[in-house]
Amino acid sequence: MYVKGHDMSRMFPYVFSALVLSVALSACSGSRQMTPQTGGIMLDMPQSVSPGSIAPAPMAHTAILPASVMAVKPQSTIQGQNWTQIAGGASYAAASPDGSLWALSTAPAGPDKYIWHYVNGTWTNIYGLASRLSVSPGGNLYAINSGGGAWSYSNGTGWTALGGGCSDITVASDGSIYVLSNGNSAGSDQAIWHNVSGTWSQVPGAGVRIAASWDSNSYTLSNGTVSGNGLYVLNSIGSIYYKNPNNSFVQLPGSASAIAPATFGGVFVLGYPANANGNSIYYFNLSTPGWTAQSGAGVGISTDSAHLYAIGSSGGIYFSPLVSTNGTITEYPIPTGNAGPWGIAAGPDGNLWFTEYGYGANKIGKITPSGTITEYPLPTDSVYPYGIAAGPDGNLWFTEGGFYGDKIGKITPGGTITEYVIPTDTAYPYGIAAGPDGNLWFTEEEGNKIGKITPGGTITEYVIPTNSALPDRIAAGPDGNLWFTEYGGNKIGKITTSGTFTEYVIPGNAGPRGITAGPDGNLWFTEYNSTGNKIGKITPSGTLTTYVIPTSYAYPFGIASGPDGNLWFTEPGNGANKIGKITTGGTITEYATPTSLSGPAGIAAGPDGNLWFTEYNANKVGKITP
Repeated sequence: MYVKGHDMSRMFPYVFSALVLSVALSACSGSRQMTPQTGGIMLDMPQSVSPGSIAPAPMAHTAILPASVMAVKPQSTIQGQNWTQIAGGASYAAASPDGSLWALSTAPAGPDKYIWHYVNGTWTNIYGLASRLSVSPGGNLYAINSGGGAWSYSNGTGWTALGGGCSDITVASDGSIYVLSNGNSAGSDQAIWHNVSGTWSQVPGAGVRIAASWDSNSYTLSNGTVSGNGLYVLNSIGSIYYKNPNNSFVQLPGSASAIAPATFGGVFVLGYPANANGNSIYYFNLSTPGWTAQSGAGVGISTDSAHLYAIGSSGGIYFSPLVSTNGTITEYPIPTGNAGPWGIAAGPDGNLWFTEYGYGANKIGKITPSGTITEYPLPTDSVYPYGIAAGPDGNLWFTEGGFYGDKIGKITPGGTITEYVIPTDTAYPYGIAAGPDGNLWFTEEEGNKIGKITPGGTITEYVIPTNSALPDRIAAGPDGNLWFTEYGGNKIGKITTSGTFTEYVIPGNAGPRGITAGPDGNLWFTEYNSTGNKIGKITPSGTLTTYVIPTSYAYPFGIASGPDGNLWFTEPGNGANKIGKITTGGTITEYATPTSLSGPAGIAAGPDGNLWFTEYNANKVGKITP
């Protein structure tokens, strides 16, 4: 990883907002290199008192300040070209998984500062003063004041006390809370306490700074294994430790004064010791262990899934997008505004073809592997094209499910379009795939049928046994049958080329959407609902296995088999906006899209060995290297 410079209700369960967020840096005079440091073994447990038994220092009842207070831009010397400054002055920042930013301002004088929330370019002040902040996966705010009081914040009820004697706080991926609290003299290593559902317990280790990792993957270092969802600990001499969930520790080489875990594959730090003029930013890659210097510098850093934030010595706030070196993403803007790119498929001409579902677009797009886009308007207005697939006849076939749709379309590589009317009125065709019988097969979301169309345009329909099944995507299986998802029926369906159905119930309220044949001879599918949030696998005989996605509320949507032998899928959730990869053994890796809240939807393997995907909200087509 490195720092690099119409109605959606039936597609996503919420509306994505275009939100750009930020952070701040400064010059790095006096910064130190990442020199290994020994000592400070973390296995001790200082004698300590539960924070729950210590009266918390009261939360101040400050007057609500106007947004104009943050209408400043303190200037810092920025290193590198990929940092963007936003208005506001801050002494500390805590990124939220919903893409917003919490910050402590530079006022008033003293260790405790006003608390601000930055959403859609607007700052909002809440009452209270704090010296440290942390945000949960669900977006809840936690704070510590200089008196050691630990507090949680709710918009409806305000602040709730959690305990006292605390000097740092971080929220784990499961929503539980870690704090540093008492056990040694102020300024030295403090005991680590864990709060799960209101119950405090002390865990091994001690430090001066902590930061929970939301990366669920495991990595092997020369001195041990870094398991998913652990805790980074900095001690008083700058040593960097990772506490695994089983309470074992792994020491990282080097030293740091501040730490910000990335959501996949590594951790950002500031050099040691702390420097009021700013320290250099470094990144430790857990996949290929080692440090690299990054552009920029600062006195504080924070990350979400897509951005690195930094605070400069003068209080300036900047951000820079994160890109993984293990999955480099390139994005190409679509010429038509609000095109709403949706389905995507590799064509027989060596290009990628995609549908433009957005209101007023009504086109089929073509993009070359080098990124040149051509668009073809559809003959019928307001048909809202969805799915698209290459046919056995050398053409691209697509579904038209809009107000004047209920058709199957065909476009030649030269751009000639033909449309075929579906017999069922308001069929709302959606997914489409080439079958093993030389025909195209498609789903009828409202018609509750599976359709078949010959290359000559003859359509046959088959009624799905389950009522209101809401069939979604469809794919040819390795067994010679067609497999499809039933979003409403919560099932995986199979239909033979002669029209015989078999259905397999998925446990829970999974909401299956995308489906594809995998390289292992099984079918792989996405479980879109928040109660699902998994990638599923079904064997041709009907045995189901599911794998939980590390990012909560990812809303996995499209899925495709990659040239690297893995399955690749899209995560359009507001707290995700990632492209995911899952091995046939079930190991998941996620890569954030450079554009915040991009809304990745369809995905397909390209002829160039990359995975190509559509970004509905960003109005772009993306490419990721496997």
